[in-house]
Amino acid sequence: MITEKCTLPIGVEYEGKLHRDCELRPSLVRDSIDAVEDARAQTNESYLGLVILSKQVMRLGDIPSDELTPELFMGMYEPDLVTIRNASERLKKRLQSFRGGDDGSPEGDAGDGEVGISA
Repeated sequence: MITEKCTLPIGVEYEGKLHRDCELRPSLVRDSIDAVEDARAQTNESYLGLVILSKQVMRLGDIPSDELTPELFMGMYEPDLVTIRNASERLKKRLQSFRGGDDGSPEGDAGDGEVGISA
């Protein structure tokens, strides 16, 4: 799986510790379906996007994955959320390139930033 890593400029405090290292996976159809089933997301497009983004984040420091919720993200500082959104966009472009979406070939330019690929 292709992933994108980023470092939050401010970080999220959780259990007395600051967490800044983040890793995202590509957005899946399941993420969108789960998000629209959230009552709050049905009436608030911004919250819908936050739900989807929170599902993409695989790791944020040492915060347990089940705690990576839209509510946690709502407590972030704006620069941190922008960093995660930018990482998500880079990941989307890399996934298209990795899958040959740019020129029809399976290889493509990975661009700047970190990408992790695991089996």
